[in-house]
This record gives sequence, C-alpha cells and structure tokens, in this order.
Amino acid sequence: MALPQLHVFNNASLTEVTEQNTFFDGVIVLYSDKKALFNIVPCAQAMADLDATFGESLQVIIPQDAQPSKRVLLAPVGSVSNDFDDVRRFKDAAYEAGLKAIKVGITSPLIYFADSPAQNQADWTFSAEQDYAYFIEVTLLGFLEASFEPIDVREHLERTNKPIPGFKELGLVSSLVRESADEVIQKVLAIEQGKRVTKDIGSPDPERMSPINIVKYLEEQFKDSPHIKMTVIEDIEVIKQEYPLAHAVTRASLAVPRHHPRFVHFEYKSPDQSQVKENLYFVGKGVTYDTGGADIKCSGHMRDMSRDKCGAAAVAGFMKTVELLQPKEVNVTAGLALVRNSIGSDAYVSDEIIYSRNGSRVLIGNTDAEGRMVMTDLLCEFKERAVAHKQAGDASSNAPSLMFTVATLTGHAIRAYDGYAIALDNGFARRNKVSQRLFDAGHILGDPFEISTLRREDLDVVQPGRSSEDVVQANDKPSTMTNRGHQYPAGFMLIASGLNKHGLAHDQPIAYTHLDIAGSSETISAVGWSLPRTTGSPIAALTGAFLL
Repeated sequence: MALPQLHVFNNASLTEVTEQNTFFDGVIVLYSDKKALFNIVPCAQAMADLDATFGESLQVIIPQDAQPSKRVLLAPVGSVSNDFDDVRRFKDAAYEAGLKAIKVGITSPLIYFADSPAQNQADWTFSAEQDYAYFIEVTLLGFLEASFEPIDVREHLERTNKPIPGFKELGLVSSLVRESADEVIQKVLAIEQGKRVTKDIGSPDPERMSPINIVKYLEEQFKDSPHIKMTVIEDIEVIKQEYPLAHAVTRASLAVPRHHPRFVHFEYKSPDQSQVKENLYFVGKGVTYDTGGADIKCSGHMRDMSRDKCGAAAVAGFMKTVELLQPKEVNVTAGLALVRNSIGSDAYVSDEIIYSRNGSRVLIGNTDAEGRMVMTDLLCEFKERAVAHKQAGDASSNAPSLMFTVATLTGHAIRAYDGYAIALDNGFARRNKVSQRLFDAGHILGDPFEISTLRREDLDVVQPGRSSEDVVQANDKPSTMTNRGHQYPAGFMLIASGLNKHGLAHDQPIAYTHLDIAGSSETISAVGWSLPRTTGSPIAALTGAFLL
C-alpha cells in the first residue's frame, strides 16, 4: 500500500504553510489544554463560551472565516503531565483523528500542535531521555497507522473495484522538530514500512498467509534488494535435518502440500564493517495456525491462532526497516520458522523424545508449547554462526553478538503484563543493557516494553528427571496456570540450543534476549466478535534501540 507524501515544516507558521500549500484540505489541531486552541482557531473562544464541553472530544468544525482552514478537526490529546502519562497520548489521539479525517473526506491533512509537552518529564527512562523527545514522530506514525489497510483488505477492494481509503498527503507544522525535516521523514517512513510488512503478514487469515504465501510476499518485498540477502529453505528433508524440533511440530501439516513449512533467512551487512558495534541475530516464531496439535486447543481457545505468526512477521518487518535505514553500526541476521501446528495421524505427541540440533534430547510435555520448538534450532544455528564469526577475526568479529527470539509465545505474558511486550535477558544481555534499551526506546517511541527476568528457577524447572532426556520442553498445563509461565520457555530455549554454555563466564559470551510480544502484537480487545487489530509492535522499539 502506497504511503502518503509526508511534509514536515519546521521554519514556517501555520498560516504561511496553508497559504503556500493549497493542496492541504483540512487542519488537524492536537492539544492538551483546550485554552490553547483560542489563538489557533479564532472561532473556538465563542464556541467554548456557548458549550462548556467544547474541545473535550474529537470533533470537526467549519469556521465561517475559514481560519485556519475550511475544515478543522480538533483532537484532544488528554493529560501529558501526570506521573503515568507517556507519548502514547499523541499516538492514540493521532490514530483516532486520522480515522475521523478519512471518514469525513479529508485526504491531505495538515497537523498542528496548539501546545507542547516538551517540558514535561516523568523520569521514566534509564538513559534520562526526555519522555516526549519523539512526540512528533509518534504523532506521524499514529496518523499513518490510521491510513493503512492490510493486504487482504486491499486485495478485496481491488477485486470489487473500490478505492483504498487513506491519505494522499500528510503535513505537520512544528518549530520543535529536533532534526532536519528529511531526517524525521526518513525515520518515520522506515518504521512505518516495517510495521506495514509486519501487519501484512500477521493480520490475514492462515490460508492467505500460509508459510508458502508468506515467502511469496517476502520475495516481492525484498526482490532485487542490494542490501538484504534473502534465502528460503523449502526441502522437507533439509528442514528435518537442520531443524528437527520444528520439523516435529510441522509433521501433521505435511499431508497438506499448501501447508508445508518454510524457513527464511535474511542477512544485512554494514557497508563499513569497521564501524560495527553489534552483531544482531533475530529468530521469529511463524506458526501460521496453532491448533495446539495433539494437545488440542478447546473451548474456544483456538480462536485468533492465525496471529501466532506475529513474531516472524515482526522480524520480517524489522528487516524491511533495516533495508531502508541501512545502518552502519550493526550487522543483522534473521531467521523465520514458518510452520503450521496441525492435527493429524502423524502429529508429534507428548512423551516423545526428540533430538534438537544441539544434540539435546527433548522430552515433549505439551504439543501446544510448539513456539519454543520451532525457534530453538534456529537459535542454535545462529549461536554456531556467532561463534564462527568471532573466531574468523573479521573487522566486526570483536563486536558483541546479541540474539533474540521474538514470539507471541505465552498467554501468561498477557496475564502478567496485559498489552505490553516483554523482554528477558541472560547475563551478557544484561551487561549490554538490552532490555533497558528496549524499555527506553519503546517508551519514547510509543511502543512500550516491560522488563521481566530470567531466574535460576526458569532453568531448574526444565531439568531432566531421568536418564532418558536432557531437557523437558513443558509441563501439561497452560502457561497461564504455570508459575513463571512466560519465563521458563526462555530457560528451555537456552538449554536446548546450547546457549546456556555461552554465559558471562564463557570465553565467548553471547547475549540472549527473549521477546514475548503476545500482548503487544495486537490490541487486547476487538470490535464485537471480530479479531483484534494487529499493531506492528515491536518495530518502533527495535528500531529505536538498535538502529537509531
């Protein structure tokens, strides 16, 4: 879907911009204090005198004097000075204002802030970064989110010869832009493009975005890219050999050719290896539909399981942002495990012992704990690559290796932290402040993270209980009914991949951070009986933490 043309004006007044750019067909004013409107919208004072509730909700007004525009959309932001407020006030207001603008027929809005949050500071971040440092970028991202429809909707509209609703132009006037207009626009568009790829994969139904169709979509997204190398593994025997735990999960789907698995690898190398400060590795869980397998999801719990691919969707989206920003200080390697956890006569079952790529004997405890299974062997492979890269003596070999698993992994994550993404570090990741960086970046970019912890109990609980296994995959209960239900899966992946042997005391330590985005990848609530809206999280947080 084409993005609107963005314009950022940081050295001109609202009047100057509207007079010189007549294609803007409406002005959207955001404000925290409605008294700030009176100098911007001259007729607002009279309206407020007649209506005590004026300016307290989203509304369109048609000023008789056409000042500052023939159509003005008032968008209250709400409080920005409370101890618990954050920049999402602007994101939420922008999203709702964007939807309203499109409905009333404003296709090229100009955004203006009647007042500013710049002086408000609640000391949220570890780095002492200003809470509202990026409120302009977050506002633009909110409007862009309102002007997006996922690929299945776009295809339907094309099929029925209907236009795709959205903005043609999007302008913003502010003297508080911290960087040049071009830099702001580049940053916002890179994040938004990544979010759109994430939502295009994550939102549609499990047939439209099956493993095979996800690959087709990605091949189109990254075709002829000079910066991103993309490779696809589709041979079932190769998958069985290289990723045996994931192959076990996908066994029941092999009877249906259109549901066959795919593994996707991405590689980005900095154009100047001497400037590389970190080597990043991302593993994305792409379970295109999760029936639970033999331990079947019942009583309605299978609903929304087409969204169990949002971890892989986010990793793919992040690679799109990497492609657009072309950062010099990181190398990025990524892998997507695209599988379907189906039900069938060849489904893997509890009590099986399956060898991981690392050679660990994994005792299966619950086939509905498939997410950790599909990611572990990729994590092991990237561990091997990180060790080899360290030993190669290249210009970037001494830069630390940071590994991530990204997944909508557990219901416990939602039970514990509601609609927030979660980050958990091993020791070397803590030393590199990975979760703290994600927390800070997410906070100032409106894509928040909570920091959870990996403890010794999370590794102890999956230890073998007999000589037949080396590690236990899960118990027989849902994560929501298990103590530390979102933490111990990371303990399992550490052990089964062999990453637990690369801690702080090792001569080649590797950072590992598990990101459970079950709460943030889609909205917590839905409209009526429909499915929730996918959000594109955590693209903004990842970009802020590692690319900007």
